[in-house]
Amino acid sequence: ERGVKWLKNYQAEQVRRLKNAETETEMQSFRTPSWKRTADNIDAFVYMVLADANILDTEMRDFLYRDRNELSVYAKAMFALALYQQKQAERLEMILHNIEQYLVKDEENQTAYLNLPNSGYWWHWYGSEPEAHAYYLKLLARTDPTSEKASGLVKYLLNNQKHGTYWNSTRDTAICIEAMADYLKASGED
Repeated sequence: ERGVKWLKNYQAEQVRRLKNAETETEMQSFRTPSWKRTADNIDAFVYMVLADANILDTEMRDFLYRDRNELSVYAKAMFALALYQQKQAERLEMILHNIEQYLVKDEENQTAYLNLPNSGYWWHWYGSEPEAHAYYLKLLARTDPTSEKASGLVKYLLNNQKHGTYWNSTRDTAICIEAMADYLKASGED
């Protein structure tokens, strides 16, 4: 409960900063500006976590949707999961369209993957390719679990493990396994 409360306060502060962007209103503090121009990847992550706790902030949702082209593909998938949970079909469809512009289908290998534009942020958490693919798979498990995209993405993730047993870390390995479990359950292949 304390964690959710903290995230809720964090999100409210980010909404306030986004609203202040029009006037670039400054506070007394010299450490952090009291405004920011766009919603960012952390905002999408926090929004998704709060959506799981059934906390809705329509202002942050509007800012994230407005600034969706500034988000990484990973963060777009997180935001889309929240939109799915909140039954925002029209916005969800647009975010799926935004993500799928990076989708590549390899018919020969029967795989599908996202050709991620991670050139400027590969070292950040939202630059993790296995995690971005896993969150996209989690999204597909909810929106289109029996599609060739979903099964191709599973095969791609399985083919791109290191030493055949893990991805890059325990974190991305856990997220990939969780996404595959979601897919197996949703597609009926469990």
